[in-house]
Amino acid sequence: MEGNRTPASKDKENCLSFDEFLPYMGEFGFYQKRLIVYLIPFFFLWAFIYFTQIFLIVVPNDHWCRIAELQDLSKEQQLKLGIPKVEDEYNKCFMYDTNYTEALDRNFTTADKNWPQKPCKDWIYDKDQVPYESIATQYDWVCQNDHLGPYSVTIYFLGSIVGGLIFGYAADHWGRLPAVMLSNLCALIGGLLSAFCNNFIWFSITRFVVGLALNNCCIPVYVLMMECLPSKYRPAVTNFSLTICFLPAACLLPWIALWCNNWRLLAIVTSAPLVICLLMYFCLQESPRWLISIGKMAKAMKIIEYIAKVNGKEISKELMTTFEKCCILAYNEEKQWKQYTLLDLFRSYRMCFITLDLVIIWMITALVYDAHVRAIIEIGPDVFITFSVAGAMELPACLVPFFFLDFVGRKCMCLFAFIGCAVGSLIAALLRIKWQIAVTAIFGRFCATITFNIGVQWAAEILPTVVRGQGIAFIQIMGFVSSLLSPFVVYTKIYSPSAPMAIIAALSICAAVFVLFLPDTTRSVLPQLPEDTEKLSKNQKIYVLKRK
Repeated sequence: MEGNRTPASKDKENCLSFDEFLPYMGEFGFYQKRLIVYLIPFFFLWAFIYFTQIFLIVVPNDHWCRIAELQDLSKEQQLKLGIPKVEDEYNKCFMYDTNYTEALDRNFTTADKNWPQKPCKDWIYDKDQVPYESIATQYDWVCQNDHLGPYSVTIYFLGSIVGGLIFGYAADHWGRLPAVMLSNLCALIGGLLSAFCNNFIWFSITRFVVGLALNNCCIPVYVLMMECLPSKYRPAVTNFSLTICFLPAACLLPWIALWCNNWRLLAIVTSAPLVICLLMYFCLQESPRWLISIGKMAKAMKIIEYIAKVNGKEISKELMTTFEKCCILAYNEEKQWKQYTLLDLFRSYRMCFITLDLVIIWMITALVYDAHVRAIIEIGPDVFITFSVAGAMELPACLVPFFFLDFVGRKCMCLFAFIGCAVGSLIAALLRIKWQIAVTAIFGRFCATITFNIGVQWAAEILPTVVRGQGIAFIQIMGFVSSLLSPFVVYTKIYSPSAPMAIIAALSICAAVFVLFLPDTTRSVLPQLPEDTEKLSKNQKIYVLKRK
């Protein structure tokens, strides 16, 4: 048998993989630590890109018709005399059609329920709840126009779908750095232009441009960091660095909105810092692992030598030459895998079932998470405090999977998290006291965040290596598609205040059922081919990775 082996196969046996070569260049030295610091602005500003629109279009729960004759009265007096009641709440869209000057002269303090009514033409917004003017309150996106806010969010998510396709392609074909820089440029331009809009159409166009950057503003550089780390450091470094940067920004954003005291200034203040991300282009190096994967060996070797130098390592010329030859051999062999496409995930019944199950679970996960984010400001006693506290739950939601995921298992933890989200959301739907609703809803948000944090990792462990990148991209895009509906889930509050949380609870239960049909990948070898994933679904261990 020895005589039948080619020189190339003999050489390949003695080759080091990129992960095996990392210790020679420094697997967690000064370069990797400096890289983490460089990535802080990307992760920090991602929260601004994701959440700022919430505070640009926020509308106080309490708003009522502006009645010129009653302007000098207190809020309570205006409501009692000018606004009809619907059950126990004052109507936000109608006022009594009467002569208020005469009513005041006659010392009326409450309205006559028999007075005729007419629609509002102008509104007063409760400054105690939201003390600044948003675009929605400036242009009265309420009552007959209350759909404009949700539509602007939907258009934002449409941008994220287009951006996922464009920048996902760019990251794999042009490089991690060009993709992340172009994405942040879109966020910068769209965010700044948002501040100068004076109608729904232009605002939606600018938010579509910002939406192009959602996830893409940091995911390519997040991947770049992962590709420069050995596997033993990846979970801790990537998850903690992302959460620790994202968390303060999410908690700080409501107070930035209060400080700005104007939606136009808020759009500028949260967009202008993206210039820092663009300047990072001159500090970052392209991923050598990606360069090797596309055959740009000379450039990859230069970056590897640079990394080694920064880490205080010295690599001999002989070792560099040998490793470069190994990379060329691996690249030539890798070409045979190019025949696999996304369609291979649907060729067999079992693989198709697993793929569709993953897609459905992630669509529900994305929808539930985003709906929770947007609903939370509607239900708490204070918009800004509630949002900050809910944002702070990102940290424990990251720590729980980090410490318990391998012990409990992917399936059990995801199942418990979905059930917890359903229970918390359902209780929030049934309660009537605001602070109690906020506490239970925040618990639901905590569980939803756990499922969000587990989802991508679990999908990556289930999908076969040969189409893992394409499969993850497809699943994420479908998640963006489902997120289009989240504003309308929150919008159902006009029919019943408890409706959004009840819908979230029902969706979480559905997701928990679909989780039961996925294989648990805890401590399993990553599948290489589609048939390896099918083995996982049959609870068969994969001992040896197949080669075609």
